[in-house]
Amino acid sequence: MPEVRGVPARSAGASRTTTEPPLGDWLRDPDVEVVKSRPERRTAILRRIDLWSALKMSLALYSCVLVVTLTAGTLLWIGLRHAGVIGNIENLIEDLGGYVENSYHFKDGFILRMTAVIGPIVVVLASLATVAGVAVFNAVSRLFGGVEVTVSDVD
Repeated sequence: MPEVRGVPARSAGASRTTTEPPLGDWLRDPDVEVVKSRPERRTAILRRIDLWSALKMSLALYSCVLVVTLTAGTLLWIGLRHAGVIGNIENLIEDLGGYVENSYHFKDGFILRMTAVIGPIVVVLASLATVAGVAVFNAVSRLFGGVEVTVSDVD
């Protein structure tokens, strides 16, 4: 029988039929008795989202997206520049636009600087748009009662 990483070869394909917990009894609290019952279903109604929380979360999320986009875009640009793809695009623009040969070039540093300047502005505007959307949700949920979410703990 093949060995699975982390599982001994003798039990890799065998199913467990015991009621022993997978980590043993060392994790069990002797003062707490767990009674197995049927799965429970709970319903929660989301009626209001705090605007300050929405602003903090959206600023964090959009900032992370900006950092990842800048990093990935820079690495991709460097790779495309070294592979000659950017040079081919510059030559195509020269051919289509009537430029003199070798006169059209993308300014790599300028593009990166403008992206780094405009990116935080987009982050702030997107965060404000998210907060506006949350404010609209709060107003509409007052009229219609919110969003009902049902949670079930099924094994």
